[in-house]
This record gives sequence, structure tokens and C-alpha cells, in this order.
Amino acid sequence: MTTITTIGRITKDLELKKSEKSGCVYVNFSLAVNDGFGENQKTMFYECTVFGVDAERLVKAKAKKGSLIQVSGKFGTSEFTRNNGELGYSLKISVLAWSYIPGASGRKDANDGNSRAHNNAQDNNQPQDEYNEGYNGTTNLDDETYAA
Repeated sequence: MTTITTIGRITKDLELKKSEKSGCVYVNFSLAVNDGFGENQKTMFYECTVFGVDAERLVKAKAKKGSLIQVSGKFGTSEFTRNNGELGYSLKISVLAWSYIPGASGRKDANDGNSRAHNNAQDNNQPQDEYNEGYNGTTNLDDETYAA
């Protein structure tokens, strides 16, 4: 089995679906992943599928178009024929685990559309995660205080 872990943005709003055959719930979405730098930067698109409880959790978390997430799962490809007759390949990930990227711009809080912690941290020029709660902008190293 080939596995992949990558970070990208969801390209459209999610819709929870249910398989008629098995009754399993799932979500399909495309993930846009930037690769390279500067003039050499390109975007790779992965077709992702999340099943069961993880699919429900993804939808309940209000992940949507533009949300930055990390996915890990089984990697595969499938062939298709383009309109011009050329052979093309689709990159696929069967997602086994996913998570939001903390402090990512463009992410809205799942409750009300505004992330209070994210906005407060930006206003105060402070790190934007729960690990730096109470951070005062200085670091104490060897009994000397340095401004961050």
C-alpha cells in the first residue's frame, strides 16, 4: 500500500452522501496542493474520499471551499480519456485521517464563521495557536529577555 500525507485547500463546499448499496456515508472532494516555488510553482489536484465517522466529522466541522486541511491516506491513480482523446491520470486519496491546519488564513471557526482566537492573535501580533496561550511577546533565554 502506498500512503501519502499532504496539505491543501478544499476546492468546493462538501456534501455528505450515502451509498445506496452499503448504506455507508462518504464525502468526495478535490484538494488543491501547491508544489514548488516562484515561477516553478504548480498546483496538483487530488480527488479525496472520506468514509464513515470521519466523513461526518469533516462535514460537522464545517470544512468548506478554501479550508486548509492535512490529509493522510492510501494513494492511487486512475486513467481517463480527455476530450481530445489523450490519456490522462487522476490522483486519488482514500483518506484515513484528516485535520485542520491551525491558524491558517481563510479558515473560519466552525461555530460562527469567525475565529475569535485567530482574530485576537492577529490583532496582537501573537502566535495563533493554543500552545502559546498567555504568550507576552518575549522569550526568556539564559536569564536574558529577548523581544520576539
